[in-house]
Amino acid sequence: MIPKDNQEIDKTIKLRDVKTEEPFTLSDEGVIITDKLAELINAKIGDTITITTSDDEQKEIKVVGITENYISHYVYMSKELYQQVFGKEYSTNVLLIQDNNLSEDQEETIMQEMVAKNEVSTVTLTATTMKTLDDTMNSLNYVVVVLIISAGLLAFVVLYNLSNINIGERIRELATIKVLGFYDREVYDYVTRETILLTIIGIILGLVAGYFLNFYILGTCEINMLRFEKVIHPISYVYAVAITLIFSIIVNLVTYFTLKKIDMIGSLKSVE
Repeated sequence: MIPKDNQEIDKTIKLRDVKTEEPFTLSDEGVIITDKLAELINAKIGDTITITTSDDEQKEIKVVGITENYISHYVYMSKELYQQVFGKEYSTNVLLIQDNNLSEDQEETIMQEMVAKNEVSTVTLTATTMKTLDDTMNSLNYVVVVLIISAGLLAFVVLYNLSNINIGERIRELATIKVLGFYDREVYDYVTRETILLTIIGIILGLVAGYFLNFYILGTCEINMLRFEKVIHPISYVYAVAITLIFSIIVNLVTYFTLKKIDMIGSLKSVE
């Protein structure tokens, strides 16, 4: 991508640092490449990369910036640097046009009119690309919902089984406590204290592990031409904690009624 005017490119393409979001300005010192491209070829700022043209001509150029980008790969170069490196006269073969809040029908009409001209070979709408990606992400949301439900059910099953095993192994102890005059609420607090503690520990460890797992999964899902923004919003942590607590409360309610039904005499007569 070689703009006719280095200052004009900012009207259609925002060149900015991935981490600091500081804007980049094209210069004659080197090129700016997109972040996914830099990752794939293992390039850093200050490195020298080799560019191969459609004529199989190779030139080595220094990287002076890595810009944020999510679809496809690009190398941004100033007109002066292009003429200096390749020794060719600059000529434009692509027009970047920004419309003014046009509707989809208006954009489609303009696209058809432009394609009908002999001077234009192809027309690509950014809105169409965005819509395609939005549809893809919406389909991915169904997978995420299934994973959340499965994780919630797994948490419920684990907590429920732990509570049942805990009660089953301590049935004589709990029966003795009830015989001694402990109220149902006191017996319930005595048993569920461990479940509550395990739930809290699980939430803390899960939030920490989930942060790194999110980066790993998104990195695995990415293809070479696409990059996902690896960000976890605070509300996601709130949802994760809330869902876990809801299932924990349900298990504790079931446990409460199970403890109330303990046969004190029968339990004390059972042989260990």
